[in-house]
Amino acid sequence: MHYEGAVKTLQYRPIVLATDASVAADKVGTGYLATSGETGLRAHVYPRHLVKARARVVVTELRAVYWGLRRVVAAHPGQPVEVRVDNLDALGFLHAWQNGSSRMPDGYETRLRSRGRRPSLVKLQMYAEYTPGLTFVHEKAHVGNPLNEAADSLAKLGLRSLRGTVPATEIPRLVPLWASGALAEYRRSRNRG
Repeated sequence: MHYEGAVKTLQYRPIVLATDASVAADKVGTGYLATSGETGLRAHVYPRHLVKARARVVVTELRAVYWGLRRVVAAHPGQPVEVRVDNLDALGFLHAWQNGSSRMPDGYETRLRSRGRRPSLVKLQMYAEYTPGLTFVHEKAHVGNPLNEAADSLAKLGLRSLRGTVPATEIPRLVPLWASGALAEYRRSRNRG
């Protein structure tokens, strides 16, 4: 299950992209929101055999970065982007990849996927290493940052929809509503500061 959309943009530079993940025993959800308006979520069953349980959180956090960054870079080529991540392990991989490392989380398979597709983390590693104007910073979780809170809520919304507690038909209404509210709060917090 996934949703991608866009809401009214904020004209701040650099573009700020907040990403987050939510991991349950056999399901994962990711969410992202950018000040340029791109927003989305993904959720799916995560087969336990693919990655060691401890690494599943890091892999899912990195996939959240990949899906958000992919949208923002495509919509705004050449623009500086500041990616905010609340998982320090994931941030460590992003910084290492910027410096040319190709190390992946434990158990992550880098072989080609079906139809010859590259794995998402391999593509993210390439974004990190080869995209000029890209920075990765730590965002402390659950301290009220509107963008981080929205990304967290979107990831959890994806899981709720996958579990059936939120109808999938509500996602196209809820995501833009939550994203617009978070961007409005982010704008107010910047104006106060």
